Amino acid sequence: MARREVRSETNWIATIRFRDGTEVPCTVKDVSKSGAKIGVPASLALPDVFMLRIIGRDFLCLVRLAWRRGDYVGVRIERVGKVPTPAAPVEAPVLTPTPPVNEPQSTPSSGGLRRARGISAF
Repeated sequence: MARREVRSETNWIATIRFRDGTEVPCTVKDVSKSGAKIGVPASLALPDVFMLRIIGRDFLCLVRLAWRRGDYVGVRIERVGKVPTPAAPVEAPVLTPTPPVNEPQSTPSSGGLRRARGISAF
């Protein structure tokens, strides 16, 4: 049977991600625009649809199981998306205590007037 699209041989390391967040390592043996051949242990039960993340690449694929033979499965690529980039950690500002402001006291020679206070940080 002739393939509709040319497949390129690869040896990519990947992970299969299940809905519950569990990830299982696998390898991508070949890939085309619409599908891929994945190396995965024959003993691993796979759902009909799962996510495939290629390590070291910036994409994540939603794939559908097409066939299974021993330690290999064929998948149809349903959707391709970019792997979200991790958000940069937000650092809390470092608060340094402000030194106490010395308030000048009124003196009898100032006629009972208080002098202006220093500027507060708050």
